[in-house]
Amino acid sequence: MMKTFDKRLTLEEVNLLKSFVGKCMTLYSHDEFIYSSSSSQAIEIVVENVPYYLYSFVESEDYFGTTEDVAAWTFTEEKLPIIESKTFVKTPVNDIIQKITMIQENQRLYENGKQTYDVWVTRGIVFDFGDRQIAFEKDVWFSEEIIVHRGYNLIECFSSVDGFGENWDKSVKAECTRTCEIIEND
Repeated sequence: MMKTFDKRLTLEEVNLLKSFVGKCMTLYSHDEFIYSSSSSQAIEIVVENVPYYLYSFVESEDYFGTTEDVAAWTFTEEKLPIIESKTFVKTPVNDIIQKITMIQENQRLYENGKQTYDVWVTRGIVFDFGDRQIAFEKDVWFSEEIIVHRGYNLIECFSSVDGFGENWDKSVKAECTRTCEIIEND
């Protein structure tokens, strides 16, 4: 029996992101970068001076045969109580969002030649300003960390899918692919 689960952002969340194209990202806020450029559980993204939040919280799931904590993203205007406990660093942007790229990942597991798992996750979001980009990447599947990338061609900075297929039993074949969904004005 094949198990399927979908941890991608919802259509409502994607439509909210789509509404940002052509608007000014004022700033984004994150935890202080100490050992890495990541923020735990939340990022604040301010567009046209209105705050929005990207959250990463773990949920228990049947993840390839065992119950594991799997990080799931949500994107919303709702300011959860966790935000009040954070000392965010504000990073000004003040630039127009030209397009947004959603990085979607599909993880598939085959046992004895038969597909047993089909898992989808939103791996990242890249905001493109024409001459630079800002990206938020989901760290490994069980982590609530959101990695922040800044620069150009940021999809190249994302973790590789190659490691997913390693360290399985010989009767198991694991595959992982990514697609990029570009959101821009028509």
